[in-house]
Amino acid sequence: MVVAKSAFVIEQGRLTGIRHAWTFDEAYSAFATSGMKKGADGKVAESELKDLAKLNVESLAEFKYFTMLKQGSRSLQFAEPKEGYYLEDTGKALVLHFILPLKSAATPSSNMSLRVDDETYFVAFEFDEKAPASVEGKTGCTVDVKRPTPQKAGMPKLSEDFFSNMKSGFTDQFATTVKLVCP
Repeated sequence: MVVAKSAFVIEQGRLTGIRHAWTFDEAYSAFATSGMKKGADGKVAESELKDLAKLNVESLAEFKYFTMLKQGSRSLQFAEPKEGYYLEDTGKALVLHFILPLKSAATPSSNMSLRVDDETYFVAFEFDEKAPASVEGKTGCTVDVKRPTPQKAGMPKLSEDFFSNMKSGFTDQFATTVKLVCP
């Protein structure tokens, strides 16, 4: 499980990217840091996590950083994250911090929507309950978070056939969407 906090980064009136802070679950965090030297506070130093942060960020490219940003029906394209990404050990979990820059800056508008999820549902993502998303920069824009509605009775049996016959877009009903709201 990955808990995401994301921010629309707006500089000089243009949307330039998405800032992510992803908190990995305790099991992955313990596995990833096993054998690493911990300080007196029980945490692995950021400098010790540098190579792991690089590996994480580079391997996310294959999955398009599990991030989809649309302006209307058009998908906006991301460039590779800039230097400055890092992993933080909170003592309970690892948090990956990185900025995902847009290939071309865009004018922020109310028809922009952000999703962070895995369409294969192999990696479970959810947005933070208290502070899921925000806007960085002086714009007057805010965010509107639309969480999926809980499933009701009648959910199909989750068998191997069910997963084999899933169609693209199946996870849409389970994903949180963050809409940018601008004046």
